[in-house]
Amino acid sequence: MGWRDARLTRVRPAVRACVGGAAGALLGALLLLLLGKSPLAALRVAIDTVWFSPTGFVDTVLQTTPLLLIALGYLMAYQARIWAVGGEGQFHLGAVAAAAVALGLSSAVPRALGLPLAIAAGVIAGTLWAAVPGWLRAYHRVNEVVTTLMSNFVGILLTLWLIRTTLRDPDIPLLQTPAFPPAFRLPSIGGGRLHLGIVLTLAVVLLVAYVAQRSHFGHWTRAIGANPHASRAAGIRVERTVFVLVLLSGALAGLAGAVQVLGTTHRLLVGVSHDFGYAAIPVAVLARGQAVAAVPIAFLFGALTVSAEAIQVDLGIPSDFIAVFTGVLVLCALAAEKILEPPGRG
Repeated sequence: MGWRDARLTRVRPAVRACVGGAAGALLGALLLLLLGKSPLAALRVAIDTVWFSPTGFVDTVLQTTPLLLIALGYLMAYQARIWAVGGEGQFHLGAVAAAAVALGLSSAVPRALGLPLAIAAGVIAGTLWAAVPGWLRAYHRVNEVVTTLMSNFVGILLTLWLIRTTLRDPDIPLLQTPAFPPAFRLPSIGGGRLHLGIVLTLAVVLLVAYVAQRSHFGHWTRAIGANPHASRAAGIRVERTVFVLVLLSGALAGLAGAVQVLGTTHRLLVGVSHDFGYAAIPVAVLARGQAVAAVPIAFLFGALTVSAEAIQVDLGIPSDFIAVFTGVLVLCALAAEKILEPPGRG
């Protein structure tokens, strides 16, 4: 029975995910019917937009990349029951730092060092922006949900202020910075809009998967999530581990901001984030600690974002429907996770 139990343990998460996804899809179809719209027509528009339009698939991948990076940071913290949700502010500060390096050091550093320095600046900025909430949570037990959410607003407003003042391009009436020099742009893949930041993101997925599932740090993280008091008694430095987890979350969000401006927009502008920091929360929750599983989930959320406008225009569906449908999917997935949980757990 041992091998059968092991197989069931591996299969159960996939079964729960399928059941939750199917229930969410059915409820979404019911909502469309109540609006007098055809679910099959909406599905067809979404598929055509993402897979068969000239730009749909590329747009979806570009949406998925920062979303996935932020979700990976959340995912690691969630394993320790740390609900750090400061990715939006950390993303903005990472984008600001990368832009500042690209615009300020374009003539001061060798060409080969420019891009790595800009990426490193984004990572460092995101890490530092997470340091205060992480320190408050780890060593003073201050609720991390409150501190990270408040830091989001500060980070966003600080970014807007810098775009309006110090970093603004004076030759353009729009609120944006000058375009980055070519040395500070991530190389494209195949000459199109896809860039090497996508490859970097996939490498981060593999690294996080290894750290979360096979490293001592990942084991300590799961142990803290299960029982912090027992973990402390077993010799795990709970406070330090919690602090590092929040810093790691900030580093990945800062990396996402740097990748977005260096690879996709090639400048810092208002609206550089499509609420990536908030959209990454359900991605991380639904991935249930599995970094590889976050990839298709993030792609699904990216596809929903890209296809939302086409569905609204073609079918006359209210613009808020996609947000409602996303919430329904998340609720159904969490409900399936709880209802189908094996007896004696949770």
